Amino acid sequence: MKMHKKHAVMMEYVIIAVLVAAAVVVAVIMFGKNVSSEMNVATKSMSDAKGAADAQKKIETEVTQDVKKANEHEKTMHNYK
Repeated sequence: MKMHKKHAVMMEYVIIAVLVAAAVVVAVIMFGKNVSSEMNVATKSMSDAKGAADAQKKIETEVTQDVKKANEHEKTMHNYK
């Protein structure tokens, strides 16, 4: 059975669409929490400057804690053999 060129080109578009969708999912997983937190800070800054500053400090503290947890996890993974 011959595959028509039209169907082959369509399959390439499907593959590209799947790859783009996968990239979007990975980006949302990796950056979703940070983007959401920053949007909350922006919203608070419109109504309460002090609340926005406090929220930004909280985010910075959480990021520092997340980095420490990631480093600890990496160390335990390297020691696991």
